[in-house]
Amino acid sequence: MPVYLTFDIGTTALKTALIDSAGRLLAVHIEEYAFHTPQADWAEMEPEAYWRAAVTGARAVLGRVQSVRSEQIVIGFSSQGQTFVPIDRKGKYLYNAIVWTDARAQSIADEWEAGRFSRDDFRRITGYPWLPAGLTVFKIAWLAREVPDAHRAWKFLCLPDYLIYRLTGEIVTDHVTAQFSGIFDLQSRAWESQFLEAIGITSDQLPSVVPSGTIVGAVLPEPAAELGIPTYSKVCTGTNDQIAGALGAGNAKPGIVTETTGTALAVVATTPKLLEDTRMVVGRHAAKDRFFAMPFTITSAIVLKWFRDLCDENSSYDSFLEGVENIAPGCDGLTVLPHFAGTASPTFNPNARGVFAGLALGHTRAHIARAVMESCCCSLQECLEPVIEHGLNIRSVRSLGGAARSDLWLQMKADMLGIDVERPECSDAASLGAAVLAAAGTGAFGSVEEASEAWYRPARVFEPNPRLYACYRDIYERYLELYRRLYG
Repeated sequence: MPVYLTFDIGTTALKTALIDSAGRLLAVHIEEYAFHTPQADWAEMEPEAYWRAAVTGARAVLGRVQSVRSEQIVIGFSSQGQTFVPIDRKGKYLYNAIVWTDARAQSIADEWEAGRFSRDDFRRITGYPWLPAGLTVFKIAWLAREVPDAHRAWKFLCLPDYLIYRLTGEIVTDHVTAQFSGIFDLQSRAWESQFLEAIGITSDQLPSVVPSGTIVGAVLPEPAAELGIPTYSKVCTGTNDQIAGALGAGNAKPGIVTETTGTALAVVATTPKLLEDTRMVVGRHAAKDRFFAMPFTITSAIVLKWFRDLCDENSSYDSFLEGVENIAPGCDGLTVLPHFAGTASPTFNPNARGVFAGLALGHTRAHIARAVMESCCCSLQECLEPVIEHGLNIRSVRSLGGAARSDLWLQMKADMLGIDVERPECSDAASLGAAVLAAAGTGAFGSVEEASEAWYRPARVFEPNPRLYACYRDIYERYLELYRRLYG
């Protein structure tokens, strides 16, 4: 029976997982790394660091489950978007990987919006409702101006493409990763010629685009020896980490929504058609004939971390949140806007900032902590409303990320939304989603949707308390009104 070796390439760590043919997690290893900031707002990583993390992770998980070494191994991917590496014909990188958080190309994005492409034009082509400077397209344009030798690269590879190349020698990407670069046309499903001309490259400098979960090759002898896996193990394309997390949580058909509350808050709703909306990112799902809507915020649970660190950075979250459950919903009139770095969906206001309104001498640390948690619930409701307006009947929300460990927070979300909120059994949903794609791609299931549903197992379901629904409606209206008063 096959065993799935997956690499979830994050911003600060690469998570390697080993998953069996029943979708059970056998072992996980997290290898941390840190990107460099040679200038303000820049973020770079030596590409070799990602490869070393993958090698270390593979050897670690295989070392813990040595019985699988003789089994058929299939490799799958989940990855951050946008981060890319320019390489020459020998595979040598010509510039450090420019990480998605890097903002060096802001002036180029502004120039495009002012003179080349309107937001509506860009949205119709890419699915992005605005022109974010973090996209690969703008950073390749930056290389053209500032580092022409790197701009003349043989290939520009996003991170999963780079690891696939290191493993197999193949130059290929999946359509979701391609979309998140900002160079891909959702309608024609090809690299957008206007953008290629604008950034001064050709489609030959980019990978071939195939569906997520496609078998692209076999692991070559040298990298197989480095990872400690059988030569010619199959390698499949993956997908963006948010979409992979959705698949790992059984979110592959309309009516299911996943949300991740972490530094940011991101929602993935599976839709039956490509939505037209200026309030969220939309695109083609990794599941065949499905689409996604992805409203998100820029800051979310990180505001709770900020508050904890101000009060007692050595405190665990369990001890820091003691007493919060005893505070009544609404926090005695305290309202928080968690927009510490501006807003994304639905207003995309870079000038918005965090607000604490209604503070009184009777408010305690527990009041403030609960108000921050409630504000994240309000952000979730705000992100879901555009999706609901398109007629999607949401039956359940499946919560991922660090905040999903809190029973209190998940119950608050259920009470705010008025629908069930579920905690998946597998907390490493993106890793499981990468295995879902690999399993479907190698024929273990008839489709990605079938594999996603078969392997999803809920750990606990939080049902809304109907007696609290009106109270949470009031909290939400206060949240919206405070934003309107300050920002229109």
